[in-house]
This record gives sequence, C-alpha cells and structure tokens, in this order.
Amino acid sequence: MKLTAGLLAALAGCAAAAAQPAAEVFLVPTREASSSKTPSMSRSLARLVLLQRLAPTGQGPSVHDIPTNTDVDAAVSAMNTFGKPPPALFANAASEPPSQLVMMLEGMTEEQIQSVGRQFKTKPAFTIADPPSSNAHDELIRIDFSRAGVSNDNRCSVQQVVNPLEECWGGKQAAVAKFDVKKDPDVLKQVTQKLAQLSKLAKAGELETAIILLPSTATSKSWSDQSQELRRRQAEQVMTSLDKSVQSPAPSTPTGQSTIFTAKGPIAACFNSKDSCIQATGNCSQHGSCLNKYANEDGTDGKEICYACHCLSTRTNNGSLTHWAGPTCAKSDISAPFWLFAGFTLAIVGILWMAISMLFNVGEEKLPGVIGAGVSRSK
Repeated sequence: MKLTAGLLAALAGCAAAAAQPAAEVFLVPTREASSSKTPSMSRSLARLVLLQRLAPTGQGPSVHDIPTNTDVDAAVSAMNTFGKPPPALFANAASEPPSQLVMMLEGMTEEQIQSVGRQFKTKPAFTIADPPSSNAHDELIRIDFSRAGVSNDNRCSVQQVVNPLEECWGGKQAAVAKFDVKKDPDVLKQVTQKLAQLSKLAKAGELETAIILLPSTATSKSWSDQSQELRRRQAEQVMTSLDKSVQSPAPSTPTGQSTIFTAKGPIAACFNSKDSCIQATGNCSQHGSCLNKYANEDGTDGKEICYACHCLSTRTNNGSLTHWAGPTCAKSDISAPFWLFAGFTLAIVGILWMAISMLFNVGEEKLPGVIGAGVSRSK
C-alpha cells in the first residue's frame, strides 16, 4: 500500500512537471532565428546569458562558470547568439555601448504568457524549461546580478525602468526589474504599451532589453547549480575588491557623499535635486561638489533649480596643483600647459621662418662689380 502511494505521488509530480509551462524570453531588438524551432535551454545556461548581458564588457561569465552538465560549445554558442554583442574591433572609443535591461514578469498564467507573447509579433528568442520559483528569482537578483554590478531595490516602475536616464538606474549601464503579475496585473498592460518605446531605443543604439515571462510554479529549484552560500561569498569578495580599488580623495576635495559609480552616457546639464546630481556624477568624481546655479543668497533653492558640478582644484603630495573641469569634474584642465606649449611652438616656428627668409634674401642679392674687376685677367 505504501509502495502504491509512493508511486502515485511520483506520477503526480511528473505530471505536474510536464504540465508546467516554460518561461519565454523576448529580446529587443529581436535576433534572427537560425531555425524555425524556438530553442530551449536550461535554467543555469539562461542565467549565464542574462549575466553576460548585464555585466560590463570583458567582465562577464567565463568558461569556468559553465555548468558541468552543459556542453561548452553549446554554452558559448548560446551566449554569442542571445547575449550582448561584443564591441567592434575598430569602434570609436568615445561611443558608448547600449544600456542593458532585464525585465522579469513572474507569477503569470499560461494564458497571460500567450497573450503577451502575441504583442511582440514574433516568436520568443528562447524558452527556459522547468523555470525556478519566485524565491529563486529574488536570489538571482540579490546575489548573481549584484556580482555583475547591477543594483535593484525594486524602485523602478515600468515607466521609469524603460528610460536609462532615470534616477532609479543610479547612473549605471545595466538594470534589472522584477514585477509580480499576481499582485499587480496592470503591469502587463504597462509593459505592452512600452514595447514601441523599447524598440525605438534599441534601433537608436541606446537600450537593449530582455523580457522574461515567468509562469507561476511551486518548485523549489534554483537558477544555479551552485549553493546559495557559495555564490553569496563570491559576491561579497567581488564587492570587497571594488571597495579596495577606490582611492581616497585628494586633501582639498570636499568631504561629501561617496559614490563610486558614475553615469556611462551623456550627463545632463541640470539636475532637479542634489542627490540625483551626486548619484549621476559620482559626487563630481570627488573633485568638486553639486551646487544649485540659481540658489538664493542665503543658499536656499530659488524658483529655478539647476544642480550641477562646481569643480575645484586638488593638490598632490608633491605639491603639484591640478585643475578639474567637465560635467563630472573628471577631466583635468590643461588649458595653461596647452597655451604654453602652443606659444613656444609658434615662437620657434616664427624664428625659423625669419632665419630662412634672411638667408634666402641674402642669396638673392647680386654681387658687386668690384669683385669681378679684382679677379679679371689683364691683357
């Protein structure tokens, strides 16, 4: 009897797993499919693809992060196909790569997944078989995405997260947002309304998006084969190394709020608050302070608010003075050395030109007749 009950429970579990819908992943911009069949990948491999999209260039997952039960060639092919494209070999150094966004919609029914999928007017880029639970999604954001330098406190709404210049992005190049469809069904309508905007940003090379439609599931499986404690220790080691690499500011730099991450894209000329200015400029790169251009005489904000960096000068230990400039005070002011070098160069060129002109003029003069008379033969 016990054996029969055990077999029935096992069969019920297998039937539930078979009926479990797969998670669908849509990419904006869309990628051309190499085959008519939508590829499916495991949870751990999908996790590597998402990490590769969010991590800074050159700091994504390595071969050692590929799961042991996954073929290395297949994993590399998946990341090359669905991950962030590498920068061009001869790309302009001043051009910035597009920002990366991962939007996770959890708690969806199979009907909701199909309905939202039709709004994309294309097939999913790939599916994730046997997706993990909601707790695993929180763990993925809190541990794995933190290692990639992505912070998310669920502060972004749908309207905010589709704009990389919003304050909730924190001036970073990548962001992740998770929304529970069970708690807020209106999220689906808001996301579908923003698809046209996401497509325009993708065509302009400003933002690339991965939207994951996650079904409701009762499984307790995780995104990674590694234990949560091991990944947490690895994330702490990464954050500790980042803290040690930050140098202390110069003695004359004002002591304000410390921010080590600065915005990768264009910096706005004005900010609505001091906190947003500090966050976007990295506290003026520790070389100045955020001040209101139109503040009153007593220092309070006036009718117009425009916070921008007021750059200062720093002095090194050997006594040399460095002037800082730029919207984030990250560029050293070299105007004085430039004019000294330019003036010296122009002076040398002028002297050489005058000397050559004098020699040329002397060579053009005719010799006096006395010289010819003195050397002529007498008859």
